[in-house]
Amino acid sequence: MNIDHYKSFSTEDFILDDNFSKLTKGQSVDGITLDQFKALLPEKNKEIAFAIEIRNGLTTKKKATSTERKAEMLSEILHSRKHMFIRPIFRYAAAVLLVIGLGISSLWLFNSHNDIEDFASSTSIKSQNAELILADGKRIEIENEQSKIEYATNGSSVSLNDSSKLEQSEPVSGKCFNQVIVPFGKRSNILLSDGSRVWLNSGSKIVYPPVFNDVDREVFLEGEAYFEIAKNENKSFYVRTSNFRVKVLGTKFNVQAYKDEDEQSTVLLEGKVNIAKNEKLFSKGNELSPNQKATFSTSKNNLTITDVENAENYIAWIYGYLPVENQDIVSLSKRISRYYNVDIEVKAKNVNLRFSGKLDLKDDPKRILDALSTISKLKYKEQGDKFVIYD
Repeated sequence: MNIDHYKSFSTEDFILDDNFSKLTKGQSVDGITLDQFKALLPEKNKEIAFAIEIRNGLTTKKKATSTERKAEMLSEILHSRKHMFIRPIFRYAAAVLLVIGLGISSLWLFNSHNDIEDFASSTSIKSQNAELILADGKRIEIENEQSKIEYATNGSSVSLNDSSKLEQSEPVSGKCFNQVIVPFGKRSNILLSDGSRVWLNSGSKIVYPPVFNDVDREVFLEGEAYFEIAKNENKSFYVRTSNFRVKVLGTKFNVQAYKDEDEQSTVLLEGKVNIAKNEKLFSKGNELSPNQKATFSTSKNNLTITDVENAENYIAWIYGYLPVENQDIVSLSKRISRYYNVDIEVKAKNVNLRFSGKLDLKDDPKRILDALSTISKLKYKEQGDKFVIYD
C-alpha cells in the first residue's frame, strides 16, 4: 500500500478509493489497519474523518432507497456538520450515493447548482476593455491590450498593471467570487492569491475566489487560458468548464473551452492532470501525461485523448504567435477573429481546405489574411466593417 499516493487526496478521493473503503469496513490492506493508515497520514486527518463520517452516515441506512429517504439521509449529515461548507457536503454526499448504488439521479439532484458557475453566467461583456468584477458587483475597466492583475496572498488588495491598487472587502452575501472578462482583441495575465498564474486569451472569462477555502482551489473558465499552478499537496486545484473538470496539484497546462465551438480541450505541458466529464464529476477520470491532449466533443458527448508533438505550440498565443495544425479555414478564421476582434466571414466553397504552420499575431489582421490568401489561393475583401474570404 503506497502511503505517498494518498498525500494529495481530497475528501472525495478518499470516499471513492477502494482501499479506503475496505479500511472503513474494518478490513486491513497490506497489513495496515484504518488507525495505522490515519497515523501515517496526520496531515490528512480532517479529510479522512469527514470521508469516514459521510460513508458511515449513508451506508448504515442503505436499505432505504426512496427519494424521500435519500433526502432525509443527507439532511441528517448536514445538520451534524453545520460548521462545514454546505456546497462541498452536497458534492461529497452525492458522490457516495452514487458509489453505494442509491441511484445516479441523486448525483444530479444534489449537484445541479454551482455557485461559481452561476456567478459566471450572471455577468456579460459591457466594455471594449478587460474588466475585473468584484464580489460586490463593482466593475473596474483595464485599458491596456495586455492587462496585468495581481492579488495579495490574503486577497484583500489587487494590483492593476503594476500602477494602481484597490482594496477589497468581504461581500455581504458570503459568496465571494471575482471575475475577469477579456473581450475579443484583448488578453490578461492574472496572479491568483495562492501564487498560481493564469494567462487569459481574448473572448474569455474566469471566475475565482479572492482567497481559496480550506478544502480546495476551484476556478471556472469560459474561453481559453494557460495555467501555471502553484503546488500545494494538501489542496488540489480544479478548473471547471461547462463540460469538464481538470484536477491538478502543481503543473502547466492549457484549456480551451469556448461556448461556440464543438470541441473543447486540455493540453498538458508539465506535471499531471486528471480530466473528467461533468456528468462523471466524481469518477476517477482520465490522467494526462505531458504532450497529451484531451478533447471533449459536445456533439458526440465523448472525451478522447491523443498525443501531440509539441505541447508548447498550444500556448504560443501568449507570446503573440498562432500555431496551426491541419485546421480548416472556418475554425482558423474564428481564432483570428477573436484575437483581433474583427468580423471574418467565410464564403469560400472549399471550406475543408486545411492549414498548418505558425502565424505571427504581432502583424495586423490584413497581413495575416494576405498570408492565408497566398498559401490557399483564396481571396478576401473588406466589406463594410468585416472581412469576407471567398474563392
